[in-house]
Amino acid sequence: MGLTIGLVNTYSTLNIGDAAIYNALTALASEAQVIAKFQDLEPEYIPGLQIVQQMRRCDGYISVGGDIFNNAREGLITKAFIRNLLQLQRSPRQTFLFGQSIPRSCHGLSFQALAFCLRRLAAVCVRDTESHQRLTQAGVSAILSFDAAFTLAVSEAAKQTAQKILEAQEIQPQAAALISLRAFDSMYSHDNQQFQHQLITLSRNCQQQGYQPVLLIQSQAYGADNDLAVAEQIAQKVPGLKIFNPFGVANQLPTWELVMGALAISRVIVAIRYHTAVLALASGRIPFNLYYSNKGQDLTQRLNLPGCSLKDFNPDKSMDAIASTATATFDHQIIRQQVQQDFQKCYQQLVNSH
Repeated sequence: MGLTIGLVNTYSTLNIGDAAIYNALTALASEAQVIAKFQDLEPEYIPGLQIVQQMRRCDGYISVGGDIFNNAREGLITKAFIRNLLQLQRSPRQTFLFGQSIPRSCHGLSFQALAFCLRRLAAVCVRDTESHQRLTQAGVSAILSFDAAFTLAVSEAAKQTAQKILEAQEIQPQAAALISLRAFDSMYSHDNQQFQHQLITLSRNCQQQGYQPVLLIQSQAYGADNDLAVAEQIAQKVPGLKIFNPFGVANQLPTWELVMGALAISRVIVAIRYHTAVLALASGRIPFNLYYSNKGQDLTQRLNLPGCSLKDFNPDKSMDAIASTATATFDHQIIRQQVQQDFQKCYQQLVNSH
């Protein structure tokens, strides 16, 4: 019998970035049986992953990527944060952390507690330079890599399905400006009113330049992590603005793959959500990257992407830079191979511990 690997610190399949990570890790550990438990009442389809009601004892555990270690209460440690730490403590020598970012909200006492737990794990691999520096300084021997979703590939079927869905909404992909968005809360600071104003102006500017602006729904998860409400408010102010919602269509593909198909065929991409940028890059496209946290800033700096911090974004001055990405391509093979190699390094530590 092969190994059983449990994904721990999971969040939700209703956030496409997270769903992409779960899919990538399941494929990377394909010789094992991979299981996970989610809070979702109706989880989205993740090929190869066995979704369970209750986590059973596994041969090894992967603490999944994302900003799992957000700690929203300054000076205190939240219950959610402690629950996440306990999952790392279940079987530390048989657990590795892969593709995480350590958010800036995790500092002081919460960061010390996290670093203490991480020092005991089989391996630790993070996806941004700032997280890597912080952990290394705290005595954690961490590997610096990229997000696990870089190992995913876009299929012809996904491009064709995305094209049909867009055309059914009277969107021509070759004229589409695909724009992701989110609501902001205590986890990520940005003024929601200012953000809506930025996107309304951007959408109108796209229309004036002959693009069809399309808001991309990338999450319908919990609390502020639900894009549709924000998209609908913006759409009310911009006649002719369209919304692409991969959760609302019946098809056989995982949601992340449908999004990747749409990114691959759209004229230009404005990435506000981190995984819009990752999935665009993984399909060979260069997005205009507007970051709001260390993970997005890291992509811009290490991969030299066009874009800026969301707080500095001026939609009136950026149209030329956005337009110039239409013909730019990205060589994703090198990063894909690096992430695969880094995963194997960590995975071998698990296999060797048996």
